[in-house]
Amino acid sequence: MGMSLYHSATGSQSPHCIHALGIGKTGAYMVEALLRTGEIEDQLDDPRARFTGLAVDIGEQDMHELKEYAGGFTQRLQEREIPTDRHQVRTVALETPSSEELRTSLNRWREYLKMEYPRYYWNPNYEPWLPADMEMPKPGETCPRAIAKAIYGHYYYGGDKTLEKELDLFVDSINKTKLPSMVLVFFSLAGGTGSGMVVDMVRHLSNVKLGRRIPVIGVGVMPFSGDEEHAGGKAALYPVINEIDCMLDDEKNQGVMAVWGDLYKNPFTGGFLALPQEHAWQRLGSYTKTGTPAIRDGLRKGVTRKFVDDSFTRFVVQDYGRLLFKMLRPAGFTGAPHERNISGDRTWTIYDVAKYTHPGVEVLPGQPRSRWREVVTKWIDYIPKFSGLKEGFKTDYIECNTVGPREMWNDTLQKKLESVLGEYLLDGDDGTLVTSNGEFFDELTVYSNIIIPGVAKTDLTAFYEARDAYDQIEDWDTKLMMHSWLLDLGVILSEQSIRFDGMAGECIWGCACWVVVPHAAIRGDATPSADITEVQQAHIAPMVQTLVETP
Repeated sequence: MGMSLYHSATGSQSPHCIHALGIGKTGAYMVEALLRTGEIEDQLDDPRARFTGLAVDIGEQDMHELKEYAGGFTQRLQEREIPTDRHQVRTVALETPSSEELRTSLNRWREYLKMEYPRYYWNPNYEPWLPADMEMPKPGETCPRAIAKAIYGHYYYGGDKTLEKELDLFVDSINKTKLPSMVLVFFSLAGGTGSGMVVDMVRHLSNVKLGRRIPVIGVGVMPFSGDEEHAGGKAALYPVINEIDCMLDDEKNQGVMAVWGDLYKNPFTGGFLALPQEHAWQRLGSYTKTGTPAIRDGLRKGVTRKFVDDSFTRFVVQDYGRLLFKMLRPAGFTGAPHERNISGDRTWTIYDVAKYTHPGVEVLPGQPRSRWREVVTKWIDYIPKFSGLKEGFKTDYIECNTVGPREMWNDTLQKKLESVLGEYLLDGDDGTLVTSNGEFFDELTVYSNIIIPGVAKTDLTAFYEARDAYDQIEDWDTKLMMHSWLLDLGVILSEQSIRFDGMAGECIWGCACWVVVPHAAIRGDATPSADITEVQQAHIAPMVQTLVETP
C-alpha cells in the first residue's frame, strides 16, 4: 500500500481513491453498494487515503439503507482503529418545492446563468420551460426530467444554495486526498430524477468545482425488460441518450460549445460506462414463482439490481482501484496525453454483468459439475442477446473478468466464452481479448464482467426502441418534459432546429436557439464510423505521413 505514485521498475501505480456521487434512487443504491463491499475501509488503512460519498434524491424514501450502511461503515472503521475523519458520506433528501416556489426560481434562471458564465447571452425571449399549471410529483412518484432539472436549479442557485454547498463539501473532501482520485457519478438512464439532474450537477462538479483536474466517470444504469414504468416511459430514454451522447462525442460536443461556451464541455473526463441489466434480470428474474405476485415481482427486481450494483462496485474497488484505472485506459481516458486518440461517435463503454448461475434455478447444489457447466455454457450463449448491442457490432478491444468457484470454471468454458466474445472483435490482429479469473465467496455463483469500449449510441438496441416510442408521441409539451440538458438555454436537443435547416435544437421560445449538430446525427440516421479503428485512423491520418521508415 505504501507504493509511490508510479513505480517505474514494475509498471505498477499507487492505489486510487474512489469517490462516489449518486443521484436518484439508483445512485443512492450504488453508493450503498460501494460501502457494502468491505474494501473501502481496507483502503482507508492507508493514511493518505480518503473516501467521499454523496447521494442526492428528491425525498428520503430511498435513502434509508444507505444511511444504515454509512453508520455501520463508521463503526467498522472504529473497530479497526482507522480514523473516521478519513471518510465523508452525506445524503441530501430534497423537498419538492411548491409550483409557485419553483416558478419563482425559474423566472430568475437568466440571472443565475449570467453570474455563472459572464458570456451568457441575456435572451429577451426567455420564459420558464415548465407550464404555470404544472403538477408537482408527490413523494415516491417518478419525476419527469424537466421538473427534476428545475428542482436541482432551485436548490443549487436559489435560497440557501443547498446543493452548491454540498458539492463544495464533496470537492473539499476529495481535495484532502493524498492519493490519485477517481470520481464515479451513478444514476439511472431511465429514471427521471437521476438523468434529469445529472446533466447540470456533473457540469458543475467537473467543469466548475473540480476544474477538470480529476477523472469524473459517468455510470449510467440501463433499464431492463421487467423494469417498472418511469416518467415518460421508454420514450424518455431517447432524449437521455442523445444528451449524454452530445457530451461524449467530441464533434457533437464541439457543436454545442460553439453556441453555448466551454461550460458545456464534456464533463465526463474519465469516460462513461453504460450498465445493461437484462442478462442479470433474465437469469435472476425467474428465481421464485411463489408468493403474492406484486411482492414476488418486487423481490425479483430488487435482487437483479442489487446483483448488478454489487458486481460493478466489487470490480471498482478491486486492487484498490487499480483495475478500474487500467480498464479505462483502452477507452483512451487514463493514458498520457500523447496517447489520447479521438473516439468520435464511439465513446460509450458497455459494462455488462453476465450472470450464468443461480442456485435452485435449472440446477441444484449437489448435482454433477457437468450439469452446472451445461447451464453455464447455455447462459454464455445468451451474452449477445442480452448485452444490448445490435447484431454486427465490432470493436478492437474487450476485457472480461470472470468470477466463480475454482472447481467450476475450466478450459472448455473459457474457450466457449472467448468464442462468443470473439463475435464482437475485429478480425485478425486488430482485435484483442483480455480475460482474467477471480474466485467468488459463494461456491455456486458464476458470472462475468464484460467491458466493451468503442460503442456508439447507434450500436445500442435500446436507442432505436426509445426513438420509435418517442416518435409515437404527438404532444409537444409531453416531449419537452422528457428533456433536461439545455432547456434553460431554450433548446430541445432531440428536435430539429426551427431556424437552421438540417440542424438540431428546436427553440422553446421560437427564436434562434440551436446547436451546431446535424439533426440526422441526433436521430442516428447519419452514417456512423464502421468501428473505433476507422475513427482513430482518420484522426491520425496527417501524422501517418510523418512516419519514418527503417530498413
